[in-house]
Amino acid sequence: IHISEYAHLLFRVLKDPSHCYIFSNLKNLFDVRDHMLTAGFKLHNILIWKKNTANPNRWYMQDKEYILFFRKGRAFPVNDKGIKSVIEVDNIVGNRTHPTEKPVELMHILIAQSSQPGDVVLDPMVGSGATGVAAVTLGRRFIGFDIDDEYLPVAAQRTGLVICQ
Repeated sequence: IHISEYAHLLFRVLKDPSHCYIFSNLKNLFDVRDHMLTAGFKLHNILIWKKNTANPNRWYMQDKEYILFFRKGRAFPVNDKGIKSVIEVDNIVGNRTHPTEKPVELMHILIAQSSQPGDVVLDPMVGSGATGVAAVTLGRRFIGFDIDDEYLPVAAQRTGLVICQ
């Protein structure tokens, strides 16, 4: 699903104020940025997830992903002002349950930075549930759904929650 199909929906459902993180590669980075800005979000920063693994590429091996860090509404600071914009967390090697699965540790950092215990964390592309695992571990409430129901049982089992299609 293309960002143009859901950026405005994210803006509609997220509370004011809130933070929003979108993962992207370089090829889609500016398209994602533009659609999120058009939807009404403000760009705070572009973070880098240094994966410590590399995907072969004709132009250079890719060992990072970009994380576009947006806000809705008034600006509010992250909880730990000592975390740098390059976040180094090992990627999942082998035993992946989803092709674009993110490490729970990475999601834990982002959720801890932008929410408080009891807050609701939304993941509209829940995949295998890493965001949900991190949210539940941190004492946040979690809402996750996905248009691809293939991985929903995995996400539900990992989080102990009902995940909707």
